[in-house]
Amino acid sequence: MGDHIYLDHLSTTPCDPAVAERMWPYMTTYYANPSSVVHACGKKVSRDLEQARQTIAGMLNAGAEEIVFTSGATESINMAIRGVAQTCSDKGRHIITCATEHSAVLETCKGLEKRGFELTVLPVDANGILDLEWLKGAIRKDTILVAIMHANNETGVLHDVSGIGQVCTERDVIFFCDTTQTAGKYGLDVQQHQIDICCFSAHKFYGPKGIGGLYIRKKGKRINLPAMFTGGGQESGMRSGTLNVPGIMGMAKAFELCNAMPSAVERLATFGRRFEEALLKMSGVVINGNDTVRMPGISSVSFRFLEGQALLVKLNEKLCVSSGSSCSSMDGKPSPVLKAMGLGDQQAMSTIRFSFGRFTTENEVEMALAHVSDSLSILRNESQTWKMFAAGQLEPGTAWYHPNVR
Repeated sequence: MGDHIYLDHLSTTPCDPAVAERMWPYMTTYYANPSSVVHACGKKVSRDLEQARQTIAGMLNAGAEEIVFTSGATESINMAIRGVAQTCSDKGRHIITCATEHSAVLETCKGLEKRGFELTVLPVDANGILDLEWLKGAIRKDTILVAIMHANNETGVLHDVSGIGQVCTERDVIFFCDTTQTAGKYGLDVQQHQIDICCFSAHKFYGPKGIGGLYIRKKGKRINLPAMFTGGGQESGMRSGTLNVPGIMGMAKAFELCNAMPSAVERLATFGRRFEEALLKMSGVVINGNDTVRMPGISSVSFRFLEGQALLVKLNEKLCVSSGSSCSSMDGKPSPVLKAMGLGDQQAMSTIRFSFGRFTTENEVEMALAHVSDSLSILRNESQTWKMFAAGQLEPGTAWYHPNVR
């Protein structure tokens, strides 16, 4: 990214050169429509596409017939949640989700609430974790769907999806899991976790933008979702329209590469530990979700007694970081995720998300730390609030409250 160090991999990742290489022939040579199976060129592309579907299914421990291609996670989420609501409304109209879900999930659920469905939004603790006992207590006879993510897109905190899946299986409730941040990057087995539906998006794991998919369980519960688009009957009639063949081929390659690089996870974990250890030596720094299991290489960091926008602008002189979810980072409001974890408005607004990636180097980590340190020094020299705090003149109050700081 030019002269900047890119540390915003939860927002998107660079397309791996091997992925781009896999895609190129399907834009220039094998460009036939996969639905045109009446001639050899169409048959060739159709076969390759189905092989890619099998590859992706295998990475999730699913069947090829359980994979539906979409434009990405947001479309997949809408298809899943709205689809379950439509097909299962005769059983009940109660949906359960969590306060720290991505806005695509929360807004879709709230939209259904306006149409007569009943919504329960479960809380989390100070580390962003959902207690399984809260989930068990919320499920009712008319509950048709539980929508809980695997890893949070701001903090990297991992929910106990295996436990959630088991609860949903025992209660005969459909479990939709937003696996946008973990599919392709962090071991995901839909059978082991007892996930009924999950979504994924290629650009989160070094694939192209504009392509993603849904896993929809066909064995056991045999979940049938209604058609999202009608017309050509593609994707078993669920999503008509000419398929994005280059994107699908690239996504399959991205899955393959991630599976072939298990050491990358440990490398990210090493970078993350080193980064956080250095940050915690600086005054007034808090790592959100620090006392629970998180994805490696992701840090949600609150810098106490600093104005959030000034901090973000200063850091982004040399870095590429964000204040949280890229889908809501421009609204100027405190993060709902951090608020749900108990942070006050000021603390939530002074939080920065750092996320490392496959191509991040050790030198970049050290340079990033140096820039953070320099930025804090400059901003705190200008902050009257910080000077009052350092001098012991600031009374404890809710404005700068943090649940993990006494």
